[in-house]
Amino acid sequence: MPETRARQGSHAMTLEVNVQDQDVRRRGRILAVVILAIAATATVLSIANLLRGQYEYNVSNAVFLALLAGLFVVNWLGYMRVACVLTVGLIVAASMIFLNEDTLANAFIVMCIPVFIASFLLIPWGGILVCVVVIGVLVLGGFAINLLSLFTFAAVTMIVYLLARSLDHAYLQNNHRALHDALTGLPNRTLFLDRLQKALDHSHRDRELRAVLFMDLDHFKVVNDSLGHEAGDKLLITVARRLQACLRPGDSAARLGGDEFTVLLDGVADVGDTIRVAGRIIEALGAPIEIGGRQIFVGTSVGISLSEGVDREPNLLLRNADVALYKAKKKGKARCEVFNPDMHDEALRRLELENDLRYAIEGRQLRIYYQPKVLLSSGRIVGMEALVRWEHPERGLILPGEFIPLAEETGLIVPLGLWMLRETCRQAREWQIRHPAASSLVTSVNLSVKQFQEPTLAQKLAEILRETGLDPHCLQLEITESVVADDVRYAVGLLLELKELGVQLAIDDFGTGYSSLASLRQFPLDDLKIDKMFVDGLGKSPEDTAIVQLVIDLAHAVSMRAVAEGVRTLEQLRQLQNMGCDQAQRYYFFEPLGGEAAESLLADSPRWLVDHRTTEQPRGPGVLFEGRRYFDSKS
Repeated sequence: MPETRARQGSHAMTLEVNVQDQDVRRRGRILAVVILAIAATATVLSIANLLRGQYEYNVSNAVFLALLAGLFVVNWLGYMRVACVLTVGLIVAASMIFLNEDTLANAFIVMCIPVFIASFLLIPWGGILVCVVVIGVLVLGGFAINLLSLFTFAAVTMIVYLLARSLDHAYLQNNHRALHDALTGLPNRTLFLDRLQKALDHSHRDRELRAVLFMDLDHFKVVNDSLGHEAGDKLLITVARRLQACLRPGDSAARLGGDEFTVLLDGVADVGDTIRVAGRIIEALGAPIEIGGRQIFVGTSVGISLSEGVDREPNLLLRNADVALYKAKKKGKARCEVFNPDMHDEALRRLELENDLRYAIEGRQLRIYYQPKVLLSSGRIVGMEALVRWEHPERGLILPGEFIPLAEETGLIVPLGLWMLRETCRQAREWQIRHPAASSLVTSVNLSVKQFQEPTLAQKLAEILRETGLDPHCLQLEITESVVADDVRYAVGLLLELKELGVQLAIDDFGTGYSSLASLRQFPLDDLKIDKMFVDGLGKSPEDTAIVQLVIDLAHAVSMRAVAEGVRTLEQLRQLQNMGCDQAQRYYFFEPLGGEAAESLLADSPRWLVDHRTTEQPRGPGVLFEGRRYFDSKS
């Protein structure tokens, strides 16, 4: 029985064949045209018989047309091969019955029609079989045979066979190319979804679970960029082989594109079976792969989606597995996660947040807050660190920890960072114009990984400085240690290019990355910022205290300033002063200030004074400045 598609409502008789197999549908449409053409010819002949008064053919003509109508319906229902065989038989039988012996002997070339049908719509050698049967019937029936007609019939049959075989071979080749990945030979997305649809249909009938596994490769881009695309192709081929070796007979693996692969597990007992298969895949792909004399390590994480409750929708099952993969990658490397509806809700919220963020960048919903930096030797505010906040019209103030990772993942961090650079430079220049005391104030902006990788970063920054009129020395760019440690040669080149513009440079969160002292010496830096994780341990952890002292001494040894982040207590401040730290910032002094509050602070040229009544507990957002207390009620 062919797999027919259920359709709702009434249906008109069309050339569309009610079956899922694309090849059968194609052949069925051709057969439908042939049947209609034969029916049209028979109808014209019937009308001609009526006009000539030859009423004796009425019954036979009506029977013939009725049989053709029946064959058309059989073909439309999806039984193409049955309709094809019956059509060939009908034409042969009708020719034997309605043509007299003389006409048949001289004109049985009409038999080429069933030869064409059998060769092109059934199998290439089907026409030869029809030819043999026809000639056998003519010989055994004692019909007179015209040798020229016989030779022509046989020659046409052989030509049709050769042409049909050639076309069939070309079709199969093209069909394979269209449904398989050219590099790995695995099924592509189209074929995978087709197999998944059939598996879901069977699951609906046999009540067995099917599962989809979605995975991509870790570090694949690094391999492509460092070793070239040829190495990347070899890696994908090896991964495809290992992936297939992990599967059972009947399971299907596919490459969707790039480094994305999927697996269809056709029949699993429970989620435990699926997790075990995922574990085998993670283990197999985690083993080293040798390419060009090098051992390459790539891993994978796997998202799992089960067929239960997906209502026979292959794209839904694939999407769920993709969502589960995203969740697995967020939790770390070489993990698998099984989809649950909460993940979908989270993905929808993430999509809505992404769309809102795109609008926020264009619609001026982003706000910049400023964190003062205090020079510990004088108590003066010498800098401001720009921090972005999102004033969402419905959700209120959204902190960067909620939307910056999403911006980095989607690439929105690049336009967001560019907007922040331009807005910060504009604001800093306005402060300098309005308040002469702020003429030497240094405003710092954090650069993301993607911004740092932008080849036109220095050019865009130069344009912003030129547009806003800000002195480059009054702008500082902060880069996290892990960013510059990934590719030291590139980092040195870009930092030197930025330094030529006159801007200041700082390493943020120093001590949490993996940069070496040798590479640090190459970087043209002005500040090292001590991560707040170590500042929190001052006076509590001997190790953290030693690390803070080490970073301060290291900064001074290479002619840099040491800046402490996350200062919260008086005890921390005193220790930093005793250690020789140059600057400090965060909540002991101020929480991040809105633009107006920051400008009010700068207008009085305040100097910070130690309040000896302060305990070791964290301060609130108020600090004594020469007898005045400044605070930002919105913070």
